[in-house]
Amino acid sequence: MKLQNFVLSLAAFAAVSTGAPASHAHPQAAATQQSAVKPAFTKDTVIYVSDFDLDAQNVTTDQSGGNRPGVLGRRREEHDPQAQAAKLVNTMSQSLVADLQKAGYKAERVPPGGLPPKIGAWVHGVFTEVDEGNSRRRAIIGFGSGQANMDLYVTLSDLSQPDKPLYNAAQDATSKDKAGAIITMNPYVAAAKFVMEKNAPEKMVKKTAADISTQIATQMTQYGAPPTSK
Repeated sequence: MKLQNFVLSLAAFAAVSTGAPASHAHPQAAATQQSAVKPAFTKDTVIYVSDFDLDAQNVTTDQSGGNRPGVLGRRREEHDPQAQAAKLVNTMSQSLVADLQKAGYKAERVPPGGLPPKIGAWVHGVFTEVDEGNSRRRAIIGFGSGQANMDLYVTLSDLSQPDKPLYNAAQDATSKDKAGAIITMNPYVAAAKFVMEKNAPEKMVKKTAADISTQIATQMTQYGAPPTSK
């Protein structure tokens, strides 16, 4: 009963989908279970945002444009999966930090590839998609790379408490680190699910970040950490 009550308390973060079109990101309930240890957050808690995991198709792009500015540079970014993925992830992280700060929280971005401190609130996530075999994989940005939409799982955890991974990669050493590797979401980690188009415009990425930050602010308040005065 205690476990059930705790899972129900996560409803504000894992909200039920309204059935909006896939082009509009929206939170959905994710299957979650977690120990009943309440995060030790306060009004002074810093929220650290890590870049969400997103893979890109490994292709060779036309480098003939070199570093020439203008249209050629924009076209390269539009057709380079690595650049597309990096831009999406960067926009999401920057927007989340900015939105949380506007909401009255102390928020910082964890440097790409870096680790967050050992104290504070930690926001991290992974973009995923389901393949034809019904296996969930890390989403891939690139030409003909699976579904047009992808699922974004986001979790908020307490850095001062032992943390379980949001997902586990396939045990096969030859594939676990490859783009689009099969993963299994950890049922013991509370997470919220959002839906996005892979080619979502910047304004939609920012809209998704706003939705996520709103859920995070609600969850922080439930854990006894209301925003400070703006």
